[in-house]
Order: sequence, then C-alpha cells, then structure tokens
Amino acid sequence: MIRDRIMVQRREGKKISDVAEWLDVDDIRQCRRELFKKGDYKVVIYTSYGEFIRSDSNDAFLKLMNEREGMMLTDSGILGNLYKMKDVDYETGKVYFDDERKEYITIAQSKIELVKNYIKKLFGK
Repeated sequence: MIRDRIMVQRREGKKISDVAEWLDVDDIRQCRRELFKKGDYKVVIYTSYGEFIRSDSNDAFLKLMNEREGMMLTDSGILGNLYKMKDVDYETGKVYFDDERKEYITIAQSKIELVKNYIKKLFGK
C-alpha cells in the first residue's frame, strides 16, 4: 500500500522550524486555518505527536530532498537526481540528463570533489 505524505515544518507556538520533514497523511487528526501575522494565514496540521504547517520554504524543500539517496545539491539552489543522469563533465561543471546534453544542472567549483565522490559511491565509477 502506498502511503501519502506531505512536506511539513514543525510548529511550536507561533515558531515554525526551519527544517522540513515528511508527514504521513494518515497521522493527521485535524487541520485548522490560523492567522500568524496580519493577512498571513497558514493551515495548522494536528497529529498525536505534534503540530505542523505545510512547508512552502524553498530552502527547507531542497534540504529535505537532498537527504534522499541519489539526490544532491550540486550548486546554490540546484538539486539533481543523480540516478537520472546520463553523463557528467567535471571540466565544465555540468551533470547532463539527456544524450543531446541540453538538459543539465551545474556543479559549483567548490562541490566538484564532493559530486565525484558521491557519483563514485552511487555507481562505483
């Protein structure tokens, strides 16, 4: 059985965590729309183990996805699924996702060795 999950951030009072996490939809007891700041409503999700809001933070999303095997932040704000890559060129700092080399993500100069090691770990090459 496939379980539905949503990306959330833990809430404690009015404070919302910077870290995103997955929440199993079946764990939800109730949801309520609440006012956080003037004109800023958020849906608060209640479970037996805490309160959450649906995450809309780009940084939290990228960090959470980076934790999945094969996914890697290769450059500032750029995440790629290295299991889907067709080729990598460390000289130009690009990971390609198609044979024509039109679809790619960049690799920051500071992350080239990290990407090399991660690809070697994933594929043994």
